[in-house]
Amino acid sequence: MNKQIVKSYIEEYKKDFERINGHELYKWKAVKQFQNNWNINATDFANMLEISLSKTANLLDSFNTFPYRMVCENAQQSPEEVRSLFKNLYNEDLDLTERIKTFRTNFKELNENNFQGKSDYQGQRAVVVYLTLKYPERYFFYKFGMFKGFSETINYHYTPIKGRYQNVVQFQNLCELIKHQLENDQELIKLHKERIDDDCYYDKNLKILTQDFVYAVVQHLNIEQTENKTTTQTTFELSQSLTSSIQVAETDVDFTPRAVNHIQNNIENKRIGDLGEIWVVNYEKEKLKKANRPDLADKVEHTAKNFGDGAGFDILSFNENGDKLYIEVKTTKGAVNSTFYVTRNELERSLVERENYYLYRLYKFDDENENGKLLILNGELSNLCEVPLTYKVTMKKPVGNNV
Repeated sequence: MNKQIVKSYIEEYKKDFERINGHELYKWKAVKQFQNNWNINATDFANMLEISLSKTANLLDSFNTFPYRMVCENAQQSPEEVRSLFKNLYNEDLDLTERIKTFRTNFKELNENNFQGKSDYQGQRAVVVYLTLKYPERYFFYKFGMFKGFSETINYHYTPIKGRYQNVVQFQNLCELIKHQLENDQELIKLHKERIDDDCYYDKNLKILTQDFVYAVVQHLNIEQTENKTTTQTTFELSQSLTSSIQVAETDVDFTPRAVNHIQNNIENKRIGDLGEIWVVNYEKEKLKKANRPDLADKVEHTAKNFGDGAGFDILSFNENGDKLYIEVKTTKGAVNSTFYVTRNELERSLVERENYYLYRLYKFDDENENGKLLILNGELSNLCEVPLTYKVTMKKPVGNNV
């Protein structure tokens, strides 16, 4: 991601803020309308749904697609079935991609029963709109064309391909990185706050603002006039390549109480972690291109963002012979000996893949200039994992107990 290009667009966005706002303010009003009226348990579900979505305008509908009309008409025909679909979609304990797939698949079947031969129009964009209206503090409005155009403009490492569900997850992650750039611009935040009135959702998490900026870059701003063609020089400095047989510092149990802002720390750590993973994706692609294997460079996959956490590694790459490399990335702004954590799944995956498993320790990472030092550890991680911090407890119900 070329941050200089992003910064230049932020300046143009501020200059043209009033004009863009005239076109786009309806998004904050649409969210406020939904938040004020949504009630999953409403007696007249169809009427409630229609009112809740009534200000979405072209957030949902565009050209010859009419998701708003079809979701309302199906709710009138089958209110309990549509209610059930939304309940599942809004269950945040379930996987995001699976929720979107399930909603689309089941709605398509319902629509075919109710209106045979008619399109249901419930694409990825529409379903993400439903999610964002319900959880504007968690999600960003999504359009494939917007994502594709913005990615190309800022030289983002991921290339969206139409129809892929990974696009939605990748876009959400990209927007989190962009949001960090926006929220540090006090002039922009002031402009944003001044436009919000009682008819608008307050947007304290700046999710709608972030999407508004992304959309403005693609739709409202002059790319050729604004774009900074100078690319950021990413520095890849390889410290050394090691096996996992390195010394681990001894640590004692410390019972000293501390007041730590875990929420903000976790947000910042995730941001740095995401940037580190992107850095390694680019590193692996560059390495394979230099080895005259551009075919393999194109296959490097950011598994953690395309499919989610839990695989036990972040990135799937290859060596020059085409053998798979399972890479877990641990990023820090600190020194190489800064503490990091390994999950149970990462440990178990390293035991399965062994010589094909790599831990990339990216340290002294400068997120502003996108450079850092890299220490590579190869092999299983059991000798590194000596201090368990948490334990998973699953309680069985006692026999004969009414608890």
